Amino acid sequence: MLLAKKRPDISFEAFRDYYSNHHVHLMNRLLAHGAAVHRRNFVQHPDPAHPGDYDVISEVFYEDRATAEATMREMADPEVHRQRIEDERKFLIPESVRVFMVETDTSLFRPLKELTP
Repeated sequence: MLLAKKRPDISFEAFRDYYSNHHVHLMNRLLAHGAAVHRRNFVQHPDPAHPGDYDVISEVFYEDRATAEATMREMADPEVHRQRIEDERKFLIPESVRVFMVETDTSLFRPLKELTP
């Protein structure tokens, strides 16, 4: 899981567009392992004039824990880190980024087409 805040000087639409159409593809190219699925959940603030602490909650899925750990090691490479931060500065506040390794439990009450293969 990843939480992040957009730069205050860009619109929400520009933030969403850059993240979805540029940044995730750049990171996918930089990493030998990388995510199998990268889902971005953009926060819909009730009062856009007073947004909360985060503008996106991203879910990054890997085939297994070993692949996730290999990706984290790749992210620590100085050149990958430099390029990631350089790109993040274009659309978000890098210092706002919080990353968590999580385990999930799911309760399926009704299958949803967009969430089931």
